[in-house]
Amino acid sequence: MKKRIDFPKIKGRVCFNEPLSRHTTFRIGGPCAVWIEPQNEKELKKILKFAGSKAKKIFIIGAGSNILFRDKAFNGMMIHLGSKNFKKIHFTGTKAIIGAGAMLNRVIMRACKKGLSGVEGLVGIPGTMGGAIFMNSGYNRVVANSLDEIKVMRRTNGNIRRLKSKDIKFGYRHSGLNSYIILEATLRLKKNNKKIVAEEGERLLYAKKRTQPLSERSAGCVFKNPDNRIPAALYIEMSQLKGKKIGDAKVSEKHANFIINVKSAKANDVLRLINFIRKRVKSRFNINLIPEIKIV
Repeated sequence: MKKRIDFPKIKGRVCFNEPLSRHTTFRIGGPCAVWIEPQNEKELKKILKFAGSKAKKIFIIGAGSNILFRDKAFNGMMIHLGSKNFKKIHFTGTKAIIGAGAMLNRVIMRACKKGLSGVEGLVGIPGTMGGAIFMNSGYNRVVANSLDEIKVMRRTNGNIRRLKSKDIKFGYRHSGLNSYIILEATLRLKKNNKKIVAEEGERLLYAKKRTQPLSERSAGCVFKNPDNRIPAALYIEMSQLKGKKIGDAKVSEKHANFIINVKSAKANDVLRLINFIRKRVKSRFNINLIPEIKIV
C-alpha cells in the first residue's frame, strides 16, 4: 500500500511490508502490504469497511499453521486477531467461551485443570481456536463435536451475528465459513475426572510426537486423506518419497504427509515438491491428492 495516509487510525498494531515468514510455522513467505492487529471488534469493522472501499484483499491469519505463503508479496491486508480482547478463555460450569485468537494449547491446559473433556483432540495443534473451527481441526475428535455456537463478523459489511453449530456446514477440514470472520466460540464440554482428562491429553500428545515431526518447521499435514480411508501419508510412503527433497523442502521421514523446511526453503521449493508428490501418487495409484494446507 503506497498511500499510508489513507489508512484508518486505530490503536492496534499496524505494520507495512511485514515479512510473513515471521508469522507462520513454516517460516516461509514474502512480505504483505499491511499487517494489522485490531484491538477490538470496532476496529476490525473499521478495517473491513476500509478494505471494501479500496477493493483491498484481506486474509485472516491465526497462529500461521496450515498455511503456505508464496515468495512474492501479498498486496493486501493481513489481519491477525492477536489482541487480548480476542484471546479470552472463560469457563462457566461445563460451558467454555473462547476468543478466536486464543491458542489451543492454553485452552486445552485450562480445560484439563478444570476436569473438562472435549478439546483433547486439538492437542499438539499449534493454532488458534478460530483457525481450528474454520478448518474443523482435530485428532480422532474434531472441534465441531464440542461446539455449541460461534460469534462471527461478516467480511463484507462488518455485521455481527451468532451461528449455531447445527447450522454450520462442517465437513472434513471444512466449515463453509468463508464469508465470515470468527470472533468467539462457545463450547459445551463434559465434566470428568481431572486425572483422566489429563492422561487422555498426554496420551494423544505422545502419539502425535511419536508419529509426527512436531518440532520441525512445517505447516502440518499437507494433503487431505482420500475418501477411501487410506491415509495420504501411506500413499506417499508407498511411492518411496520419504526424505525426498527439493531445495530445502523435504518430505518428512517421520510422517510422509509432512513437508518440512530443513533450513531456508522457499515457497517455490514446497510447491514443486507438492506437485512432484501429487504426480507420483497419481501415476502409481491413480489417486488425486488434494492439498489441505492453504496456499496464499
